[in-house]
Amino acid sequence: MVNSRTLVNALIGAIVGVVLSFIPLSTVLGGAAAAFLEGPDTRDGAIVGALAGAITFLPLAGLAIFGLGVLGFGMGIAAVPFEGFALVAFVVLAAVAFLFLYTVGLSLLGGYLGAYLAQEYPRQHARTRAAIGLSSDRSESVARTRSSGSQSDSRRRLDPEMDRRDARDSRRDRDTERDRR
Repeated sequence: MVNSRTLVNALIGAIVGVVLSFIPLSTVLGGAAAAFLEGPDTRDGAIVGALAGAITFLPLAGLAIFGLGVLGFGMGIAAVPFEGFALVAFVVLAAVAFLFLYTVGLSLLGGYLGAYLAQEYPRQHARTRAAIGLSSDRSESVARTRSSGSQSDSRRRLDPEMDRRDARDSRRDRDTERDRR
């Protein structure tokens, strides 16, 4: 289901795709960014990735329509027969259709991959959402239901204080082991 959070994540993904447009296959990265923010559900990730691709495609479609309008006006002045304009219009529309499939399709693929990454790395997903000011309530509940361990284990994975305590204990154990040698 598409809600306002999905649209915000799709917009963020579209911006990432446009900013990185100098990199080949940047739409995959835009879709992945949107889906990573959306959460670990691969279906939702694919949807938000496709939306990010559609938003990325809008300026390209606008340029194509503008170009076709300019070309159509120029064709009328140059007295080119209608068949010539129809052929050019067909070629431009075929190119736009290919560009649409390229942009939306690869963003959808990136969305699937981004959701998979969010599923594999729930702590980074929660930290990223918290860092940009998005709530992570839904992602924590999904991580709890998807974890293979007990409920306390899933809370432990998402609790930064527990991570700090574990790091201190680890250092203490390492120091003790070094002292024994």
